[in-house]
Amino acid sequence: MSNTQQEIATPDNIATDKVRSQALKIGTTKWLTYTALFTALALMMKVIGQIGTLNDISKITAIYAIWLIAAAVLGPVGGGTVCFISDVVIALVFPKGVINPFITLVCTLYGVLAGLILKHTPTKSYRIRFLLAGVICAFVCTFVLDSLAIWGWCKYYLKLGSFMESGKNGIFWIYMASRLFQLLMAIANTVIAIALIPALKRLKLLPPVKKRKQAAA
Repeated sequence: MSNTQQEIATPDNIATDKVRSQALKIGTTKWLTYTALFTALALMMKVIGQIGTLNDISKITAIYAIWLIAAAVLGPVGGGTVCFISDVVIALVFPKGVINPFITLVCTLYGVLAGLILKHTPTKSYRIRFLLAGVICAFVCTFVLDSLAIWGWCKYYLKLGSFMESGKNGIFWIYMASRLFQLLMAIANTVIAIALIPALKRLKLLPPVKKRKQAAA
């Protein structure tokens, strides 16, 4: 028997082995490489989404899963960068009139908000972190803010008339109702991202979970 005693694996050690030893620093070569990689994956999903377009505001796409994973790996700044670049580039490649800057802003916010939730949610479970980030971003960004962005662009830039009519037939509410499919698609993407967590851990792409400091007795 060797005189060197091997370290006994504890749950904390096992969890640590499945993620990176430290968080990526913004601007480093590895950070830029991962940003470029996730941007390329997001663009690929965007292109596929163009094929799976049901109408102008409903698409079958896996872009939200890539955005969530990018936010988890790169943090709020990297997640927002990936969302911003992928949205702008695809709008230039597949132009449908003038780029709506509000949509681009909402897409960027999706990555930033997801990154903040994934980073600061007080739990060691990445499944819970992904679930919270995915559901919150799907509702706030994909459903509510995207609807406002489309409505505002039509009303104030395209000058298509007063869309904020009172009553059940107001066009704004029709826009929100039409975004229900995309809301469900974003939530489905959250499930996909959660299913990929074991693979992300094996590749050591996820940053370490910070332990909460216990209050002094």
